[in-house]
Amino acid sequence: SSAAIQLHVFEIDGGEHKLYCQNLCLLAKLFLDHKTLYFDVEPFLFYVVTEVDKWGEHVVGYFSKEKRSLEDFNLACILTLPQHQRKGYGRFLIALSYELSKRQATVGTPERPLSDLGQVSYRSYWTHVLLMALRATHCSASIRMLSEMTAIKQDDIIATLKNLNMHAYI
Repeated sequence: SSAAIQLHVFEIDGGEHKLYCQNLCLLAKLFLDHKTLYFDVEPFLFYVVTEVDKWGEHVVGYFSKEKRSLEDFNLACILTLPQHQRKGYGRFLIALSYELSKRQATVGTPERPLSDLGQVSYRSYWTHVLLMALRATHCSASIRMLSEMTAIKQDDIIATLKNLNMHAYI
């Protein structure tokens, strides 16, 4: 039996901790082909997830988001370090971005374009969350209601339902 893993999440303001956030972006560049943000970190918040063990805290991944997004973006860049992939951290980071949207009483969507892995991860997350919401409402929720319940932007809900061949809800 494995022991429970303790996680910490840190919110880091790119304007207050510029060098640290720039270094996070440079680290992400090693693993993400499309990563372009390196130095202009001031307009972003970074959410860093760490695993805690007897040796200390170890970064497993992070996401960034604009402090103020006119396009309802709740996530700009996401990275799970390779040695921590396939453990659910990417889904956790995506879920956290939507929980933050709910706290702000808004809907969100990730910045586009999504990488291939990002597309798969988001489609999986949206499918799970939307099916759970439909189950909770006995399949009687409108697109607008689903968006309000989940903080997922209506366009993403429609695309997900189309992908699932659930045209009756659209």
